Amino acid sequence: MFDTKSPRILKQFWGLLTNRWAMGCFALLTFQQIIEASATIWLVTMMKKIISGEPFFLFLFLYLGSLIFPYIPGCIANIIKISWKQEAQRSFINAFVDSNRNQIGEWSNKGIKEEKLSILTAEGPNALQLLIDYVFELYSYIISVFFNIFALSIVVEPLFGVAYALSVLTVVTVMKAKRRIQRRLTQKALTARLDLYQSLLAAWDNVLLGNFYNFKLWQDKTSQRLKRCLQKNVELERFDQILAIVISLLTSIPSLGVVVYYVYSHRTSVPDLTAFLVTLPVLFTILSYTYQTLSLIFRWAMHRSKLVSIYKAIQPIRDSHLAMEKKIKWPKIQVASSILSTAVPDEHISLAGPYSISSYQELLIHTTRSGRVTLRGENGAGKSTLLMLVKNTLCDRAFFLPTQNQLSFMSETNKYSTGESLRNRLMEILNRVDVDVLLLDEWDANLDKENQELLSELIDELAEKKCVIEVRHR
Repeated sequence: MFDTKSPRILKQFWGLLTNRWAMGCFALLTFQQIIEASATIWLVTMMKKIISGEPFFLFLFLYLGSLIFPYIPGCIANIIKISWKQEAQRSFINAFVDSNRNQIGEWSNKGIKEEKLSILTAEGPNALQLLIDYVFELYSYIISVFFNIFALSIVVEPLFGVAYALSVLTVVTVMKAKRRIQRRLTQKALTARLDLYQSLLAAWDNVLLGNFYNFKLWQDKTSQRLKRCLQKNVELERFDQILAIVISLLTSIPSLGVVVYYVYSHRTSVPDLTAFLVTLPVLFTILSYTYQTLSLIFRWAMHRSKLVSIYKAIQPIRDSHLAMEKKIKWPKIQVASSILSTAVPDEHISLAGPYSISSYQELLIHTTRSGRVTLRGENGAGKSTLLMLVKNTLCDRAFFLPTQNQLSFMSETNKYSTGESLRNRLMEILNRVDVDVLLLDEWDANLDKENQELLSELIDELAEKKCVIEVRHR
């Protein structure tokens, strides 16, 4: 199974929320909400000054300023959030590279390839964007509610703070009781989406090639996965919304009780009632924000679980090296080695073979000197896997060139034939790549005899400087 490396994954996750761009957003949002919450203080003070006949223009200007100026730090925070998202994307790519670089044992596994690439290109970036938007919104709501409740407790009634605290404690208790159910529903929804993405990655061949049999199988599988994906995501959303209704009731009732109590206890005081009534819209706005805030808090486990699951999914599989060895049918692979004659240029001298080997360590003996080693055998014998084992052992000492690949080269290949493209790549390897061993997997596949001979001469040139281990198609 996957090597989850939980401490490392959690460190990567928390790093997304503690980098300089995230801290910048949090600081600006805090400043914004302090200004907004101060509006309640200036409004109540201004009303009391008006009723008592005292000068109130200073508090009027402060109130107007608290309505206008919050837009400035808010806009800057949204700009910084873009940099935050880009930094998160860069961090995720680096995490993918660190976890998977040189994990050649997984390279030929199509299922793992499709899953990890779908996470790297689709599910991962989407989850990062959603997480940052969620955290940005959550933090904004939390500090807005906190500062506004604090302001109401100072200038109107301290019981608002007590009622709010009781509401929060009650909701937290409910959230903890339902956390396991939410985590299970979240995991099922994520699995369903990943299964659907894997089906969509196969759409190109099954739709465009026009084979009705393959298309029908793909269509049936995709329809089933679409249905399952819809079902699991609806179940998750239904669970969240029902709980959100419960949360709204738990948060509203205590605060409304305080409203009734305050009005009744101050029913004979016109200044107090007047100051309180002008804050009622603020109170109901806070209650609305409280509902949104607690609903968002409840989703925290979902977002965290989703992203941690994605980080786990890009981790390497344990014991992939042993799994590769088990795939090789050693008696069916023949090895022949040769070096170039120094007396007669361009003439090969056979050193041994063809002969069989029983482990990849026997092939490593040839990597200590230059020369050309050829592997032949029937299809499915594990010749390509054997090259991968050598590469896995030698790491940066070896260069592995598969038959089909998307490796990055300086030389262009799209405008050349297969033979010309391969020649350009081999020339680039000869001139620019500093390795001891070159591993070529069926380089002669799909080449005519003339191109095979030309490229074989070039490989001889490479074999003068490096150990070339090749798998021959013919």
